[in-house]
Amino acid sequence: MEHLKNPRFPHTCVISRRVDDDDPMTDDDDLTIVYQGECRSFDYHTTSETGDVLTSTRKLSLPVRQDEWDEEHPIPKEGDSIVVDKGSYQEYGIVIDRMPSNLGTHILWKYGRN
Repeated sequence: MEHLKNPRFPHTCVISRRVDDDDPMTDDDDLTIVYQGECRSFDYHTTSETGDVLTSTRKLSLPVRQDEWDEEHPIPKEGDSIVVDKGSYQEYGIVIDRMPSNLGTHILWKYGRN
């Protein structure tokens, strides 16, 4: 009998943040990596007040508990950029919210290039 491969975190992702540096000698497009590693990205279908389905909203599940984020590894925040590698293609987006989950952290993000 063949065993199915169904990992909890089948994707990889990079969450980055623009560095706000007042030094005029540095590049304004400097990014710092907030998180890089395994994750699970999935659609998060919700409806608006008018009943429209918002299909561009996604959730990202990270294997990092709330108490594991610190100064050296800051929690992702609104406006951070996301790149998710799903194997055969990549998805891009922006963090819009974050929340604890029972096995780590959930990131709510909006699909699309910034």
